[in-house]
Amino acid sequence: MFFRSSKFILVALLTSLLLILSQLPQLITAVRPLSHQGQVQTQLYLPATASHTNPAPLLVFLGGSEGGMSMTNSRSTQERQQYLDAGFALLVIGYFGLPGTPTGLDRIELSGIIEAINSTTEHPAIKAEKLAMLGVSKGAELALVLASKFNQFSTVISVVGSDAVFGSPEWYSTSSSWSWQQQPLPFVPFTLKSAAALMQADYRRGYEIAMQDQKRYQQAKIPVEQMTADVLFISGTADELWPSSEMSDRMMSRLRQHHYKFRSQHLKVSGAGHGGLGRTYQHDIITFIQQSQ
Repeated sequence: MFFRSSKFILVALLTSLLLILSQLPQLITAVRPLSHQGQVQTQLYLPATASHTNPAPLLVFLGGSEGGMSMTNSRSTQERQQYLDAGFALLVIGYFGLPGTPTGLDRIELSGIIEAINSTTEHPAIKAEKLAMLGVSKGAELALVLASKFNQFSTVISVVGSDAVFGSPEWYSTSSSWSWQQQPLPFVPFTLKSAAALMQADYRRGYEIAMQDQKRYQQAKIPVEQMTADVLFISGTADELWPSSEMSDRMMSRLRQHHYKFRSQHLKVSGAGHGGLGRTYQHDIITFIQQSQ
């Protein structure tokens, strides 16, 4: 009898522990303070030809879930220079993972990013009415969200982007990646099943499982039809992080269904993965932006 009672108690304790652990991210999300919300770092590069009498069109660059400002490092010197040589001013925005900015990609406040962009357009060597935005991976998700909410962009480039807002990739968060006026945007959450795939480094499968929650997926879809910009999607059919080609196809279909009056194109690269497409297809990106000027 004692053995059976002890076994029952042990099972009850393990069950309780598992329940507590399953709720831990929600508890941390609820109590963990968000720091430096709305704070960003920026770096502006001007082409040699730019001046107040010859202002340059502005290209905004948004990196992905790696955080920081990868476009400012030495490995990106040639890539940066290609944009400058094409006549663009380049604004690199770091929205987390830098001193004075949020520590993680968790409920990033859109207002800080749009304010940084708007203030840069006041620079005398910037042509404010010619504003392009290039986002890669989560940065592409962000770019599409911004362009669907604000109408000052003339061109948007989404490199291996998503068609919906996904939950924060930070382990401690069960909330959205983005927020507006301190309210999290609707998002696709990661369940225990999708989280298990992510922890096993099967990232694409994790996102595909998350998207099976059709109600949340539909609520979190980015309303790309509300954009007022030419848009170029670039994706790899063998994207190992998430199904960027399928999601880009769905966005193209959505634009057609809404009779989108601006130019839209999907450059689908057969066999390509998640990384490197922004650099590999930089000439196509530059050409597309120039044709939209």
